[in-house]
Amino acid sequence: MDKKAISVSNKMKGVLDDNYTLYADGTVLHKYDKHIYPGGQDIEEYLTINDLSSSVKQRLLEAATKENRELVCKILGRDND
Repeated sequence: MDKKAISVSNKMKGVLDDNYTLYADGTVLHKYDKHIYPGGQDIEEYLTINDLSSSVKQRLLEAATKENRELVCKILGRDND
């Protein structure tokens, strides 16, 4: 069974990807590019909420749909602003 994504934040740092996907089970997939050279692109790592900076948490909160916002707030430990 696939995990349910409840928030996806896509961002670019210049030409490099910096994307986060928050799942309903509280895990976060970080897909990013370190550099433009071979081996530095499309890197994936799974993180926990505690691994995220406050700016990434804010990005995920802003990216959440209205339907998922309350759950995202609960998982991130934030108030539903």
